[in-house]
Amino acid sequence: MASSHAKSEPMDTSTSLETSDFNPVNLESDIIQLCLQFPNGVTDKILENSFRNVTIQQRVSALNRLLSLNKIDLLKSSTEQGTFLYRIRDTTNVSGSSITIGGGATDQMERVVYQLVKESGTLGIWMRDIRTKTKLSQTILNKTLKSLESKKLIKAVKSVHASKKKVYMLYEMTPDPSITGGTWYSDHEFEAEFVRVLNEQCARLLDEQLEESIRKFPNDPFLRRTSSFMSSTDLVKLINEMGIATVSLTVQDIESILYTLICDGKIEKTTVAASTTNTDNGTKQNLYRSVKFMLESSPVVRNPCGICPVFKDCHDDGLITPETCIYLNKWLDF
Repeated sequence: MASSHAKSEPMDTSTSLETSDFNPVNLESDIIQLCLQFPNGVTDKILENSFRNVTIQQRVSALNRLLSLNKIDLLKSSTEQGTFLYRIRDTTNVSGSSITIGGGATDQMERVVYQLVKESGTLGIWMRDIRTKTKLSQTILNKTLKSLESKKLIKAVKSVHASKKKVYMLYEMTPDPSITGGTWYSDHEFEAEFVRVLNEQCARLLDEQLEESIRKFPNDPFLRRTSSFMSSTDLVKLINEMGIATVSLTVQDIESILYTLICDGKIEKTTVAASTTNTDNGTKQNLYRSVKFMLESSPVVRNPCGICPVFKDCHDDGLITPETCIYLNKWLDF
């Protein structure tokens, strides 16, 4: 948050706040008026120039009192590295109002850390990034984070991408699926058996739909083909009714399972225009059907490398290798 470039100059309080007849209440009032002139926040430099006849101790005491009364916020500048801003408190911010400020330096750091965590949203922020932006020592940062956690203002969430590291987000936030792994992870472990069961059930439902279309239209290839399709919306409804999952699966969840069946060559997909009564977006609808070949294809044709979506990432070493590829090993067993 950069300081406002308002046309009005900071008010000159040097004459009204003589050290001899210093009044802390007047100073606090003048600081608030100055903050109102700069809605984006005022720096210590602006405060120093505006209150030349006030000692540093008096100015800091007034700022701490305003912070403790929740009248101003202490924020980190987004444009000037290492610079902090004092800004009139946003009374519409309900979450921020739950922070209890005691007026000390520790409480001010809590505000800065809380603001960084809040800005990270559902993706959260790594401790390393907080430390880089705040320039706090590891010991002070750990103490600040633990204090905010104890107040239930923030929480630590383990990421599936780095199980030994944590990201921090607001206490009431629901972590993004990219952090928790979504439906396919439980306690940061991939639910391979759950995915396998869903894979089998989706394939079974599409096989049954194909068989039903053959019985209904034995002599009409066109109707037999069109009636063998099922939408992902219908599939997710049937799967949820089975009670296989403890959570309600979404269309996106089922379509990710169906994508694996497409890669296995068991089903095919087509996208058609749809009415608003059948789909959420009212524009497109994904349809799927089971694929049964009249003749068994040659093993050479079934080589998975030819249709592999991550073929370019496959190397002798790394996460994706021919040695660990289950599709290639299965193909070699023909």
